[in-house]
Amino acid sequence: MIPTNNDMRFEVSTVCNYKCVMCPYPDLTRKNERMSTDLFKFLFDKITAETDKFDTLTFPGMGEPLLDKEIDKKIEYAKSKKPNLTVLILTNATYFTPEKLARFEEVGVESVRVSYYGMDQKSYNAVHGIKSSNATTYEMVRDNMIKICAMKKKTKVIMTYNIMKGLNDHFTEEWISFWKDRADLLEVWRPHNWGTTYQGSKQYREVQENKLASCGRPFNGPLQIQVDGTVNMCCFDWDGKLTFGDLKTQSLEEIFATSFFKKIQQCHTTGDYKGSGLICENCDQRNADKSDVMVYNSRFNPQERVKLTSSSYSKLV
Repeated sequence: MIPTNNDMRFEVSTVCNYKCVMCPYPDLTRKNERMSTDLFKFLFDKITAETDKFDTLTFPGMGEPLLDKEIDKKIEYAKSKKPNLTVLILTNATYFTPEKLARFEEVGVESVRVSYYGMDQKSYNAVHGIKSSNATTYEMVRDNMIKICAMKKKTKVIMTYNIMKGLNDHFTEEWISFWKDRADLLEVWRPHNWGTTYQGSKQYREVQENKLASCGRPFNGPLQIQVDGTVNMCCFDWDGKLTFGDLKTQSLEEIFATSFFKKIQQCHTTGDYKGSGLICENCDQRNADKSDVMVYNSRFNPQERVKLTSSSYSKLV
């Protein structure tokens, strides 16, 4: 059975210009590539021919979506097929300019979610993994974001901040104060672990003994389409170890009927992961106590927000 979520997430790039300290991108073993517009159209048409349940299209991924120079063409195509489709983009904002915002408004983007983790050049460069000699990146992104937030716009701007101890944690309150009256929504998080089974994974949250049977994603999570057209379990499965289907050759019904996906659902039903080999066994997303995850949210109750997806804000658990 296809999970109940209404969001189809397309990873259009596994190429990124940043090496953020909390991100496992440098350890990625999947190929660095971009999804062609032809492949996107083929996959989008295949999904929408099989079901009309998806009303949201999100562009996240292990790479930077705005490095896909044809992302606006992909959006135009999707909206031409489904005019009422909600389109969301996640970005580090290096290539997010006032001109780009105008283009996104033209093609009908609902919101752009920006990862922006500093309040001066030193903290920004340290967290985003930018060489200290590149002094202009922080200033360019900051100035563009100020201009973008000041524009009268339909497209909402969401800004997120990951608190990294010793790098930018001393700027948290200043960051909130500076951006809260500019952006449409602010979210301040503590970083997650990206799964704990694989060598190179980031360990930032304690994995609690008291765990939920499931994070909810195998039942209520978005459809995750990787850059090559394969389908994996969730956004925390950064290296595609929980890939259970290929949308290029299989239907959604076939993909979600595979034995591997059924195994994942079975573990998430019983809460028994022993011997499964799944990253879910020690994933912090199953922590029962999530009170330390979100530090600030300008719109939602933080304890309710952590139960929702990071894109369409649909309920997970």
